[in-house]
Amino acid sequence: MRAVVYKGPFQVAVEEVPEPRLEADTDALLEVELSAICGSDLHIYHGKIAGVLPGTVLGHEFVGRIVEKGPLVPFPVGERVVGSFQVACGECPACRKGQFFACSRGGVFGFGLALGNLPGAQAERVRVPFARHTLFPIGDLPAEEAILAGDILTTAYGGVRPFLTPGMSVAVVGSGPVGLMAQMVAHALGAGQVYAIDPEEARLEKAKALGSLPIHPKAEDPVARVRRETEGLGADLVVEAVGGDGEALKLALRLAGPGGVVSSLGVPTAERLDYPWLPAFSRGITLRSALANVPRWIGEVLALQKAGRLKGSFVFSHRLPLEEAPEGYRLFHERKATKVALVP
Repeated sequence: MRAVVYKGPFQVAVEEVPEPRLEADTDALLEVELSAICGSDLHIYHGKIAGVLPGTVLGHEFVGRIVEKGPLVPFPVGERVVGSFQVACGECPACRKGQFFACSRGGVFGFGLALGNLPGAQAERVRVPFARHTLFPIGDLPAEEAILAGDILTTAYGGVRPFLTPGMSVAVVGSGPVGLMAQMVAHALGAGQVYAIDPEEARLEKAKALGSLPIHPKAEDPVARVRRETEGLGADLVVEAVGGDGEALKLALRLAGPGGVVSSLGVPTAERLDYPWLPAFSRGITLRSALANVPRWIGEVLALQKAGRLKGSFVFSHRLPLEEAPEGYRLFHERKATKVALVP
């Protein structure tokens, strides 16, 4: 079958790879309807994720139909499903506590040796381990909407929903796909003013269309602006949606008001951050940073999508054939795309 394969920093190719096969009674095989390039795939593309070796099949966002399954998979062949980007067994101590991201037997599709060594879904077909807890039926929900529930929309939802009380002020650092999803969720769940901070004008336009107040950090000091808007306090909830080297998280910590929560969703590429311990202690700031817990929240997200209250497909700027995936990665890397869908 054809699949997108990592070749080295800034190099991906579409090549023939072995067909996936069932390996356990809990497995399912999917014919992929749609996959997507995620911002965290760019960390791999840039060569910054240890354990992703040349030859790794990439991709962790996907929608498809079950074409074959083990006897312990409860969904019928032909069921249309979205896959959680993280695999969870549902039975280990972490899963029983609802901390699916810490599953002792899980992993992440297309992220190499460090995260389960699972072949990714930017391919014609994909094997899904522990399908009962990793796949979720979507009915006739459009693929461009459903695919968001398997990763970035539910990532954003899990980074906002536990901390948001209606009327709260929310600042979102980064208006890429995850940041835009976080803003959409905040608006849908009853936030007060939502501030969108990003240096890209095109992204700020999308944020403004959602109802957020755009702040360009090169045109004005975002900390001063948010404090001016909040009686000198700062935001009640700050969502960091960039990751990388930690500069966005440093800004997020400065944006938080007394008793505020900083919810860090971006995938880090740095091992350590110089944490402002005394200011955070003095102002009672809570920092929450963890890999998304998609199986925990995806049921609520899909329900809101099916009711039409969360519509995020506007983040897709390009829909390309699978064979053009290298071009999709280049466009995303050069910030000429907000999100790229790939059609096998």
